[in-house]
Amino acid sequence: DMEVEEEVDEKNRISVFFFLDTSGSCWGLKDRFFTAAMSLPPERFDIRLLCFDTTVQETTLESRKIYGGGGTSFRIIEDFIQKEVQAGLKYPEAVFIITDGYGDRVSPQNPKAWYWFLTSGGSKTYIHQDSNTFSLGDFE
Repeated sequence: DMEVEEEVDEKNRISVFFFLDTSGSCWGLKDRFFTAAMSLPPERFDIRLLCFDTTVQETTLESRKIYGGGGTSFRIIEDFIQKEVQAGLKYPEAVFIITDGYGDRVSPQNPKAWYWFLTSGGSKTYIHQDSNTFSLGDFE
């Protein structure tokens, strides 16, 4: 029965919250963000696309809209996730962040689930040591 198979697939998809830093210094990363999001196969990943500067706003591949342009807070990413968890969602299996790394310090509930993709010259100063960091350029 097809319906049962689809439900199983849904459960096996990896939940990803994908955040783009939309502070002034990272505004130009928009195309890289949407390109990266499109490269994740939808049958394997359940992706939510989010922008952040000092607030978090959800976006979509269809709209390709980004919001922000202000300062940078990484703490609001975890605050957003915790609100979702309190509303009954599971903590995402992966949190992807495209940023230059300049913001405030964040202490995620599950730092190992956080994957930071840093622009060249990006800073690791504010990133939890148990999180994963990569150079964005290595993926392009």
